[in-house]
Amino acid sequence: MTMRRKIRPAAALLLVLLLLPLSFPAAAAQPATSAEHRLLENLPFSVDGGEAQIVKTLHYTYGNNRYVSLRDVAYALSGTSKSFSLAFRDGGVYIVPGAPYTPAGGEGQGFPAQTQAGGAYVFSTAGILVNPIYYGDRALRYPNFLAVNPSGVTDCYLSVTDLALIMDLDLRVSADGMLLDTAGRFTIDLDTLEQEGFYCEVHSALVGDADTGEIYAAWEPDLSVPIASTTKLMTVLCILDAAAAGEMTLEDTVTIPAEAAALSRSQDGVIPMTAGQSAGVQDLIRGMLLPSSNECALALAVHLDGSEAAFVERMNRKAREIGLSDAAVFYNCHGLPKFTDDLTATKVQNRMTARDMFLLCSHLLHTWPEVTDITSLKTAHLETLNADVGNSNPLLYNVPGVVGLKTGTTNMSGLCLVTAMEAQAQDGETHTLLAMEFGAEDSTVRATFSEELLRYGLQRLHGETPPAEASAPEEAETAGPAGLPDNAEDLMQLILRRLRESA
Repeated sequence: MTMRRKIRPAAALLLVLLLLPLSFPAAAAQPATSAEHRLLENLPFSVDGGEAQIVKTLHYTYGNNRYVSLRDVAYALSGTSKSFSLAFRDGGVYIVPGAPYTPAGGEGQGFPAQTQAGGAYVFSTAGILVNPIYYGDRALRYPNFLAVNPSGVTDCYLSVTDLALIMDLDLRVSADGMLLDTAGRFTIDLDTLEQEGFYCEVHSALVGDADTGEIYAAWEPDLSVPIASTTKLMTVLCILDAAAAGEMTLEDTVTIPAEAAALSRSQDGVIPMTAGQSAGVQDLIRGMLLPSSNECALALAVHLDGSEAAFVERMNRKAREIGLSDAAVFYNCHGLPKFTDDLTATKVQNRMTARDMFLLCSHLLHTWPEVTDITSLKTAHLETLNADVGNSNPLLYNVPGVVGLKTGTTNMSGLCLVTAMEAQAQDGETHTLLAMEFGAEDSTVRATFSEELLRYGLQRLHGETPPAEASAPEEAETAGPAGLPDNAEDLMQLILRRLRESA
C-alpha cells in the first residue's frame, strides 16, 4: 500500500510554537499560545479495520504537515504485531519494537475542546528539533517535538511519514483519519506521489543503480542546478586520480596556504587553520567529506596544482573525460558561491544535472570504492588538524546500508543530498543505490525525501515494484564528441563496461 504524503514544512524553526527552553519540560502552567498557530487536530486512527481511536496531531506551520503523538500511536497499537514501548530518559526518546506499551495517562483522549477553540493548553515545546530517538539498537536523527500533556506526562510528536518509514508501517493518512494495516509494509508509489506534487519540494531528483546504470526514477534529471558542497565529490575524484597517477601521494604533508586559512576564519569556515601549518592529505580528505570543510578542499586543490584556478581547470577537464554533459561546470573546488571579477560582479556557483551527478558518483564508486570507507564514518579524529568531526549526512544514522556520500547547501542551491546505499538484489548480489536531490527547502524535507527515494529504489531492486511504463521511443541519438553517445543512458552503460574491462 502507499503512504501518501501531502505537504512538508517550508520554514522549519522560523515558527517557535512556545518559547520554552529545550529539554523535557515540567508540568507547570505555560503562557497561552493560540491554537491557530499550532494547528492542533484530533484524528481518528483505525488499526486493521477496527474501531477508531483518537490520535493527537500537530500540523507544523501548514495544514497536512502532520506530527502525531507517539503515546497515542503506541496506545492504539497495543496488542498488535506493531506494538512498541515508549520511554523518555536522559534527553532521549526510546522506542522498543515488539514490546508492550504501558499507558502513562491521556492516551487516546485527544486535545480538550477548548484547545480547538483557542483556549490555553499546556503544550510545551521549543519547536521542531532533532531530539535523539533510539529505535531498538538504532540511534536515529529525525525531527520531532517534545511535549507535556495537562497531566504532566512527557510525549513526543513525530512526522507521520517518518514514523511509517521507521516502523515500516502500511499507513494511509487523509483528513478523514489514519488507517493502518499491520500485515502490510511501507511502500512508495511514485506515480501517484508525482501526481500529488511529490517533486514540487525539490529542483531535481534521481534514484538508480550505480552497478547497472539503470535509473529507476528521475525528476528534471537534465536541469542544470547549483550543486553546493556535493562539488566535493568531483574534488575527491580528482585528488584520488592524481595520487594514482603519481602527481601526489595520500601520505603527503600539506602546508596550509594563506587562502585556506582565511576561508577557515570566514562564515563558511568549518575547521580552524593557520597559514603555514602542516596537515595530512588523508585528514584533509576526511575533513572535506564528513563535516564538509571548504578550507580542506581548498588546501588539497592548492597542494596538487599550485592554485585553485589550476585545480578548477582539472575539474572541468575531468568532467569531460568521464562523459559529463556541458551542463557540468565548476568555478571552485568546494561549491561555495563565487563572484566574478567584474564591475557588476555576478555570483556564480558550480552546476550540474542530476543525471551528471549519477554518472559522476557511479564512476567514483567503481574507480575508488574505498571512498565509502570515509563517507560511511559517523565521526573521525583528524590528528594533524587537531579536530574531531562528524558526518553531516542524516541518512547515515536513519537508514541501514547507507555508506555516504555528500550533503550541500547554499542559498541558491537549497539543501542538496547525494546518498549511496548498499543493498542485496533478488539474486543475492550487492548493489549500490544512488539517490540524489537538489533544492530542498530545509533539512527535514532533504532527509525524508531522500529516504523515500531510497525506499523506492529498494522496491525496484527487490522486484517488488514494476518499472514505470516506458515512454514513447525517442529518435536515435548521434554520437557525441570523442565517439561518446549523447544519450545519457547509453553513456552510463558504456562507461560501466569500460570500467569493468579495465578492472
